[in-house]
Amino acid sequence: MLKKFSAVVLVLMIGAVSIFAQNAQVRNLADGQKYKIKGVVVAKDDNSFIVRDAVGVETKVMFSPSTSIKTKGGFFGGGNKIDTNQIVRGLNLELEGRGDNAGSLMAEKVRFGKDDLRVAQSLESRVAPAEDRLTQTEQNAQRISGQIDELMAISNATRGGAKAAQE
Repeated sequence: MLKKFSAVVLVLMIGAVSIFAQNAQVRNLADGQKYKIKGVVVAKDDNSFIVRDAVGVETKVMFSPSTSIKTKGGFFGGGNKIDTNQIVRGLNLELEGRGDNAGSLMAEKVRFGKDDLRVAQSLESRVAPAEDRLTQTEQNAQRISGQIDELMAISNATRGGAKAAQE
């Protein structure tokens, strides 16, 4: 019982820390202005990702079919073409593009080192399953908390009924 309680407390503490850690500033870009940004991918979905720079400011980055995504290096700086689905959280990269009307960066050029890509992919392969387990644990903790509240209400109602029967 103590182990389960400790696990629930640990999950709640981790959840509280993650809530407070989500206070990052978001950069709102001017429409049509050209930008160069260096940072780390902190979130990704199908057609966009969020990059956090060295000072902690986050920028939403959008892809287009003409976006050039390559590794650095290669013959005359050519590098290897990379598909958008290979960009993962933790990847250090450099971006060039223009601001769009939504305040995001419409990427024209995305560059990163091959080693950075390998490291980010190996981190993602380890972190994603752990996050899934943590999410399941948080959901179980919420479910158990609801069940405890329900049992407390039933217990209080039963006590009230027993007290009334004794009088």
